[in-house]
Amino acid sequence: MNTSFNISLHPEGSAAVADAVLSDAILRIRSTGVSLAALEWSTIEDFADRVADAVGARPYRWFDYSIPAALQHATIDRLRKPYETRLGYIDSAPDDNSGSAIICLGGTVNSARRFDFLAADLSAAHRVISVDWPGRGRSGWLAQQSHYTPALLALAVESLIDGLGLRQVTIVGSSLGGLIGMGIAARRPSLVSRIVLNDIGPEIPGGHRQRRADAVSRYHLFQTPSNLFRRGGAAQKNDGPLSDAIRLHNIMGQTKRCEAGGGREYRHDPRTTQAYAEQVSKDIDQWSDFHALRCPLLLLHGVDSEVMPPEMIRRMQMAKSDSLTVVHVPLTGHTPALADYDCTSVIGAWLAGAPLPAETTLPQRPAPARLLFVEATPEAEVQPRAAMTAAIATAQHTSVSQQV
Repeated sequence: MNTSFNISLHPEGSAAVADAVLSDAILRIRSTGVSLAALEWSTIEDFADRVADAVGARPYRWFDYSIPAALQHATIDRLRKPYETRLGYIDSAPDDNSGSAIICLGGTVNSARRFDFLAADLSAAHRVISVDWPGRGRSGWLAQQSHYTPALLALAVESLIDGLGLRQVTIVGSSLGGLIGMGIAARRPSLVSRIVLNDIGPEIPGGHRQRRADAVSRYHLFQTPSNLFRRGGAAQKNDGPLSDAIRLHNIMGQTKRCEAGGGREYRHDPRTTQAYAEQVSKDIDQWSDFHALRCPLLLLHGVDSEVMPPEMIRRMQMAKSDSLTVVHVPLTGHTPALADYDCTSVIGAWLAGAPLPAETTLPQRPAPARLLFVEATPEAEVQPRAAMTAAIATAQHTSVSQQV
């Protein structure tokens, strides 16, 4: 039975701190008379740095691992040879020697930075390690396009886990990350103690994968900050009613300065998207992996997600009635960003063994006023501009009152 969430939640956490820092920075810029549409990249990068500092974002680390010839299936025999590459990851507690950690694996185009808010909110009790997929973010590129396969992605994750000496992990997997996580847990049940499936189940229809491939295979150049805000906001439209601070942190983590043409572009090997496009013709079916799982499972379901139809969730519940907890996230598609405090706190509560209902729904919060990531229509921009005007007037009024 689906019930309302009954654990005490409050609008705190790292996202609230970052929101306050970003709002203050924007107000300071606007109080000088500078239009948000005229912001320079250096100002946006300063905004992003302030948000990262507020979240306590850790620096990247790197791990070298080997790509064995035996897994280079699409390469002709005489050209197969093992080679070394590098995996980029972020570790919230690199000096922790307990042998346990949370491993965060993102979607096809996500960067490890997407999990900085979750890491901050869980840092008091957990070591959190988030990973950039091979060919994405700060990770090294693979030698051939055909090497970007699920088997080699899983190898990268397992190599890191083993290389860090971890003996027991919780996997938080968004979309692709959940599929890879289920595969690892099915093969190595003694290694994976819990799994958080972020809007992903044991199957994905090929039609959805094809639409996703069409979107991610296009080259995007964000020529100006306002272009980043409009198009980046559209790209994150399914992530839920997120604040500017979360959206800015996530999109800046996925992109880099484009040296050739100015602006910013996605930080990835273009062959990764081409490889993904070549693999989407078939449906994904990992029910055998799902049935093999022996650990507790938490499913976070975006209520508007087309990847998680109700009948699949019911089938998952029937198969794992004694170990599956389902939490529905309103006003969200595929996939929840796991950055707002409602999501991070329910994950923390579940990890701590809190008695959650078997199925529940998070509160429906009002959408935050956006000052940067507005929709690409004049009508949609009126509300954020009005909010900014009101905020500046309030700040000026407060300042005058204090002087008197």
